[in-house]
Amino acid sequence: MNMATKRTLTALIVCCLITLSQNAVSQESGNVLINTDPQGALVKLSGELTLSGVTPVKFDRALSGQYQVDVIRNGYENYQSTNYFSETQESQLSIQLIPKTRNKAFFRSVIIPGWGQRYYGNKTKSALFAVGTIASVIGYVFVKDDYNSKADEYHVKKAAYESATLYSDLRPLELELRDAQEKANDAENKVNIMTAVAASIYLFNLLDSFLFFPDFDRYTEYKAITAAPEIDADKAGIKLSVNF
Repeated sequence: MNMATKRTLTALIVCCLITLSQNAVSQESGNVLINTDPQGALVKLSGELTLSGVTPVKFDRALSGQYQVDVIRNGYENYQSTNYFSETQESQLSIQLIPKTRNKAFFRSVIIPGWGQRYYGNKTKSALFAVGTIASVIGYVFVKDDYNSKADEYHVKKAAYESATLYSDLRPLELELRDAQEKANDAENKVNIMTAVAASIYLFNLLDSFLFFPDFDRYTEYKAITAAPEIDADKAGIKLSVNF
């Protein structure tokens, strides 16, 4: 290999190392740092770019423009805000997350059955309580309407019986009145049953939202894997790190 070729190869290697070095510096020179209390929350930035990380996180590039910041962590209410970043200025966000509580879940379930369960993250229970409540209310409306119809019919038969002037009409009118009364009583029993069902679902929904509120302290925090180039005078490579 002649001297010119050696110089060419040396120049190419130096250029590659310089490029990798510049990339590494740019990764360390990000201008947005986000931290949360507590830490270990998943952060997503949405704007010109879409980036995500686990707090505390400093994104590996200079960001500029308007970004939507979404923060999620088990046991805490979701956080969202809109921020403007300048690539010439360091931006640091310190976000205080609001913990979810059983009282908040309870009062949500007071307003809408199943809302408290959805609030603490159990969508299955939320759907069951919501569907059960809607079904029981619809059932109540139907049986109540049937009862009103049967009760009106009973009152008509009663008025006809009381206004009868012929003795021969009393017996058949009495039988019709008794039949109408039995039907009205049966319809009233159905109304009482559906009322009890609807009330039971609603009360159980309240108890569940408060008594079975999960212990979020047992949940594992989010973890993140990041990669960055590692360069020294003799070698270039990739350095992996894992956040626990």
